[in-house]
Amino acid sequence: MTRIITVAMQKGGVGKTTTTINLAAALTESGQRVLAIDLDPQSNLTQHAGFDPDQISPTIYDGFKAEMDGFESDIRQAIYETDEGFHLLPSQPELSLIELGLINTLSRERVLATLLENITAAYDIILIDCNPSLGLLVINALTVATGVIIPIQTEYLAARGALMILKSIETVRRKKLNPGLRIEGILLTMADTRTTLTRDILAAIDSQYGDGIHIFETIIKRSVRFAESAVAGQSILAYDPNGVGAAAYREVARQILQQNL
Repeated sequence: MTRIITVAMQKGGVGKTTTTINLAAALTESGQRVLAIDLDPQSNLTQHAGFDPDQISPTIYDGFKAEMDGFESDIRQAIYETDEGFHLLPSQPELSLIELGLINTLSRERVLATLLENITAAYDIILIDCNPSLGLLVINALTVATGVIIPIQTEYLAARGALMILKSIETVRRKKLNPGLRIEGILLTMADTRTTLTRDILAAIDSQYGDGIHIFETIIKRSVRFAESAVAGQSILAYDPNGVGAAAYREVARQILQQNL
């Protein structure tokens, strides 16, 4: 069965896009058929994968727009192959208009599920990069997902913010939108393990969430290489294949695949 993993956190700048593209690359490297979906109007994943959101068309926006207007859409036309082998369903800035339009749409939480119905079986893993909010786009991503990865930057406010996304996950389960939704794990990002503050936050996260929620053993350490790879339009595995960041995401990918055994 295809695993659909949503990468979600309502706080921006915690590494959602970095995690999505690098896991897509690492899972592809491991032999998986991977689709990465950009569900953020900022289109950071689209750019990070080497595409221009102002030039590429069609995108996921066109799929949502067609469904909201009462037309049947074929999202396969909006899927592109990247240089690194995984497929991309890109975004564009106009996707920000979809959030408001979804309010008056029938089965508004399941539009993304409808869009993906005919393509899911073509992939082993689908990764969804969400916008930093708890709006209807994110609810769509949680409704269609089999699991959620929650990136948490190792800083005080980001750690506290995880409570909000956890409440949203519980609401999606409780309202029967997706009762089987599981949390794949919390992924600690942008860590400087040399500082006392970071070590204290790591301990606090483990204390607060560790009993009931899986926390990935691998910690993604802060590195300028991640920003450089984004500018280059590549994953860290392509940009710095022998570096610490690439090794970390390969290990997270291995743990994700292990969880499915």
